[in-house]
Amino acid sequence: MYNAYKIAVGLHIAQCHRAYNIKGTEIQIKMFDDRLVYESPGKLPGMVKPENIRHTHFSRNPKIAAFLKAYNYVKEFGEGVDRIYRELEANGANAPSFNNNDFILRITVPKVTENELKTGKRTENRTEKLLENVPETPQKTSQKTSQKTSQKTSQIIIDLIKEDPYITTAKMAEIIGVDRRNITRNIKKLHDQGVVRRVGPDKGGFWEIIV
Repeated sequence: MYNAYKIAVGLHIAQCHRAYNIKGTEIQIKMFDDRLVYESPGKLPGMVKPENIRHTHFSRNPKIAAFLKAYNYVKEFGEGVDRIYRELEANGANAPSFNNNDFILRITVPKVTENELKTGKRTENRTEKLLENVPETPQKTSQKTSQKTSQKTSQIIIDLIKEDPYITTAKMAEIIGVDRRNITRNIKKLHDQGVVRRVGPDKGGFWEIIV
């Protein structure tokens, strides 16, 4: 399955950089078993070439770029292509390719094979299920309170990762107001449940929400 967020990132890049003076065609996204292909009217803008596209920035439509940044669709100008490269590299995948055919720019992004996610379904919380029919006791009340606190922390962690996939555990701990061991325990639980995973090394990698 393709990550809808990553498809949306590519679409925003295409919308920002397409040539709107070319009529009769629109941006197209084609999904294949092993790749995504974006087709956008217009050639690479300005001095941008396939060999320097990762670090050479030129905005064909600066007003659209400013809109996307103002509404937090992008964090920084010119970050989109470099981010695609970084995520593919972190997953061990090939780099995207850029080809101009007449008046259409074609971008091919390889699909990442995630063999480690063979059982990507979220597991049930067996402890919670076993406690369902047990009479209320002070100990049970304490357990339920602890579970609710943990669930709340886990949800905040998920929200923080969605906002910034490159966030560190130290930053999470600072924002939530708990120690890093608490964050580590919650992330491990989310990982075991098939909710989140780490892509790439501790330094330079990023978090990914699976479900």
